[in-house]
Formats: sequence, structure tokens, C-alpha cells
Amino acid sequence: MKKIFLLCLITQLLWAQSTIIQSKIESVTVFLNGAQVTRSAYASLPIGKTELVFKGISPQINKQSIQVKSESKFTILSVNHQLGSLLDKAIQEEITKIENQKRQLEDKINLERNYLLLFKREEEMLLKNQVVGGQQAGMKVTDLKESVEYQRQRMQEVLMKKLEYEKNIQRLEDEVKKLNQQLTEINAKKDVQMSEIVIKVLAKETINNAPITISYFVKNAGWTPTYDFRVEKLNQPISLAYKANIFQYSGEDWKEVKLSLSTANPYKSGTAPVLQKWVVGEKNDYSDYYNNIVKGENESINANQSEVWGRVTTKSDKLGIPGVSITLKGTTLGIASDVNGNYRLTVPPTLYNKQSTLVFSAIGYQTIEKTITSSRTDAVLDESVAQLNEVVVTGYEIGGLTLKSNRDYNKRTIPIDISERDAPTSQVFDILVPYTIPSDGKVYTAEIKEESIPAIFEHFCIPKIDTDVFLHAHIIGWEKYKLLQGEANLFIDNTFLGKSKLNLFNKDTLSLSFGRDKNVIISRNKLKSYQKKQLIGSNKSEQFSYEIVARNTKNEVINLLIEDQFPVSENKEVNVEDKEAPEAEINTETGKIKWKLNLAPAIEYKVSLKYTIKSPKSGFVTAE
Repeated sequence: MKKIFLLCLITQLLWAQSTIIQSKIESVTVFLNGAQVTRSAYASLPIGKTELVFKGISPQINKQSIQVKSESKFTILSVNHQLGSLLDKAIQEEITKIENQKRQLEDKINLERNYLLLFKREEEMLLKNQVVGGQQAGMKVTDLKESVEYQRQRMQEVLMKKLEYEKNIQRLEDEVKKLNQQLTEINAKKDVQMSEIVIKVLAKETINNAPITISYFVKNAGWTPTYDFRVEKLNQPISLAYKANIFQYSGEDWKEVKLSLSTANPYKSGTAPVLQKWVVGEKNDYSDYYNNIVKGENESINANQSEVWGRVTTKSDKLGIPGVSITLKGTTLGIASDVNGNYRLTVPPTLYNKQSTLVFSAIGYQTIEKTITSSRTDAVLDESVAQLNEVVVTGYEIGGLTLKSNRDYNKRTIPIDISERDAPTSQVFDILVPYTIPSDGKVYTAEIKEESIPAIFEHFCIPKIDTDVFLHAHIIGWEKYKLLQGEANLFIDNTFLGKSKLNLFNKDTLSLSFGRDKNVIISRNKLKSYQKKQLIGSNKSEQFSYEIVARNTKNEVINLLIEDQFPVSENKEVNVEDKEAPEAEINTETGKIKWKLNLAPAIEYKVSLKYTIKSPKSGFVTAE
């Protein structure tokens, strides 16, 4: 009976056993809204059930997003999340350590002050001896000189020692101030609640240093894209620097972590809208869809996913092939292989089965398909001579201006510490050097890549409104650069011109304005205006004539677009007639006029427009 009771007691003790696990943040994937944090740790497990407690977790965690992985042979029984106190053993040890450092510094300060006091006393004695020596009239001259020289040298030494100890005291006091600041910051966080992840596991045998990885999603983090567009010459591509402004205040610092930036937004609903029956006279209401676009903070994120991974190599030399597109057949899910040909694709469990097929394709290689028979699926690709011989030549045209593709325009620079890869519905930039982002809400900027982008440069002016000429850059095929909405900084010859916003919706061509160019001069002058009364009838006729003069003082040919307009009548009794604008494109509906000029250096070019307005004699018509 006693043996049975003892066995039950031992079993209960084994179940009640709880171990605090020290973990470290290894990597973070930052989304446009939110972040995925991955921690690593090691745990030694006895036989039986053990409760593993991971402390210091962000309070902004999404409970449903927690994932636990390990290659060791133990069973995960449950994963729970709970709030805990930040003031745990590690924090208390840090406080004790700082307080010990303070005491050591204070002892040094007291010692330095005692030495300083001794030299102050000696200084006072030297000053008194000078007075006494001056009163001794019978003292020999040589003795007096020696006494004065000694006192002078000693006084100099004393003053130097005093200065040295004063500096030492100041330095030590500054160090104490820094430690006090650290204590203040820690004490301010004593009442802050942090999360704890509690994992209950079962081990059938003793396991030493079992590697454990946990990951979870947190809010109050994200990144926003920003761009630097630089122009040096009008016959050269635009230089684009793609940067990321990263921030987080999740409650836990990311210190020296592997950082990835994803263009995905987990908070944005991925559910496509559905058209509903629309009855005439009834409200066409889709408010429910718009209200659910952004996920609520309690909406779960599905963490139950499967993975397939492997390596893609060449048939001839068995080397890894970078940039191979690996997609799940029949879906848009896919990824690209890395520089060594390795890939890892996450597949939702509803799509993961033994009949699933992966499609491997790459430029210069034959496309193949492979059925998934295990988590690891390797592929061997054979070269395709037909694909290698294909050459694509592309020309762009905008407003009569033509730009042909050039290999120089394909130059792109990705920093050595950044790698770029495609996810199924997003782009991911991996920062290969460790990065630190404190939980302070401040913005930290990381440069992602640089692109050399072909552009059509065009000078633009509406002299009727403003005679200044504006430089525009038109970027065609901007979609391939995978830009996002963001702020753009504009530069010409390394001179900052201002900021702009990238508006990418419903635009085939992305246009940027680089401000006013004072080297192109335009004037608009009214040549003549007169009224001619008809002898018969009650109408009057008025004619207007303008001359526009353009001068190019630059050292290079420019494309110049000048816009003006004819008035448009919406009154049957008022007519606009005799409209003339030689060499211009005219829109008869809007009345807009466009001159597209190719203006050489030091050249003056003139264009003109004329029109006549016929209106009732008694009426008043604004003619210009």
C-alpha cells in the first residue's frame, strides 16, 4: 500500500514539475502591420511530464498564432498563454548587478575624495609657508631662492594632482548617473505585464539540451516603404533606392536578430468579395465586406500548416539552381529557390495531400512536375536550348516619346547584406546581418536595394497658368520593380528637391515631378484683340491671338510638352470659331491644346493659337 501511495506521489510530483526556460529571439519577420517572432531555447527533460515556462514574451501576442517545434523525441501535450510579471529572476539579478556596480563606484569616489582632501591640505600649508618665509628677514638669499623654487615646484605638483582627482571623481559620478538611469528604467517597468508561454510535454526517456523553437505573431510593429529617386542626366536612367522604415513597440526588444521584411499584411482580410443580387431602387450595400477587411485583434490566425522543402539542381553538374519558381499546381502558392537552390514552401493542410504536385520552372531549363510523396521533394532540371536562345526586345512609347530597352537599364544593386525572394502573395527581403530594433516606437531605416530604372524625361508647361517649366520623369513598366505605396524623396545632382507620394492605383505609367527647371524659358504674349461689329444683326465678333515662345538654355536636347486651351461654349448663342493652333494636338470636346516639341540647345521656338468668339451684342462674354 505504501509503495502504491509513493508511486502516486512521485507521479504527481513529476506532473507538477515546472521549469523556467531562458529563450532568445533569433529571427523576426516584419509585415506591413505586425510581426512574426521566432525564439530558440534548450531544455533538459526528465522522464515523465514537464511544464516549460517561457517568460518575457510580448504582451501583444496573438494566442492562436503560437507554434512550437522541436526535433527531439518528446510529445507536446498542450500550449497555453498567460500574463506574467516582468520582474522575474533574470530582471532581479540585473538590478542586483547594477546596485553592486554602484557601490563599487561610490567606494572609489570616496577614496578619490580623500586623496583630493590631502592635497588641498598640502596646498594650504604651502601658502602659509610662503607667508612665514617672507617674514624671516635674516634668511640668506640662496636659501630663500631654494625655498621659493621648491614651493613653486611642489605647488605645481599639488595643483596637477588636485585636477587629476577632480576629473576622476567627475568621471566616476557620471558612471553612477548612468547606472541610476538604468535602475530608473527597470523600476519603471516593474508594473508592466508581460506574457508567458507554458508548454506541457511528455518525455519517455531523459533528454538533454533538447532544442525548442517557438514562434508567434505580435501587433504594434511594422514597416513602411520609402524611396529615393535620383536624377543626374536626362539621357541616363533614374537611380532608385528602396528603403524601409521599421518600428515596433511590442514590449520586447529585438536584439541582434535575423530580420526579414515582408510586403504582406496579415491584418488585411484575404477573403475575396462576392457580388450580391442588386434590385433597382434598393441600396447596393457592401458595408459588411468593408467592415471586415481589417481583422480584429481577436481573430485567429491559422497556424496549422504543413511544409515541403528540398533542393533544385542541374542534371549536368548537380549544382544548385537559384531563382527557380516552385509552385503548387492548380494554385497561386509558390516560392523561389535561394542562391544554393534550396526552397521551403508552406502549404495549408487543406491543400497538402499525397496527390499534390509541385511545378519547377526556370529560364533556360525544362519545366518539370513532381508529385509530393514526402516532406522533402528534390528536383533535377535539364537545360533547354530553345529557352536559352530566346531574346526579348521591348520598346516603350508615351505621348509620342519612345524609349527602347537597354541592358544598362537592367542594372540593379541589392546590398550584400540583403537577399530578396518571392513569397506566394508577397515579396520578402532578408537582412543577412544581425539587426537591433528596440521596443521604443522609434523609426529605424534599412536600405533594401537599388535599381537603375529606364525613364522618359519630359519638360512640361502650361504658360497660361504658370510660365515655369516642370521636369517630369515617366516610368513605364514600373510593376516589375514591385513598388508599394509610400513616400518618395526626390533629388537632382544630389540636391534635395522635396517629397512626393507614390500613387500606384490604375496607372500604366508612373510619373514623378522633379520640380521647376529654370533653364527652360517660356513666355506667352497676347498679339491682338479686337471687336468687329456686324452691320446686320445683333451679334458681335471678337478675335484673340497668342504667341508662345520657348527657349532651351540647357546643353542637351529636351522633350517639351506645352499645353493651352480654346474656350468651349455651352450656350447656343455663343460660338467659338476660326480656331487655329498649328502643329498642335487639339481635343475638340475639352478644347485642350498640346504641342510636343523636341527642343535642341540654344534654340528658340514659337507656337501660336487663335480663335474667334461670336456672341450676342447685348451679352457679356468672358473671352479669356
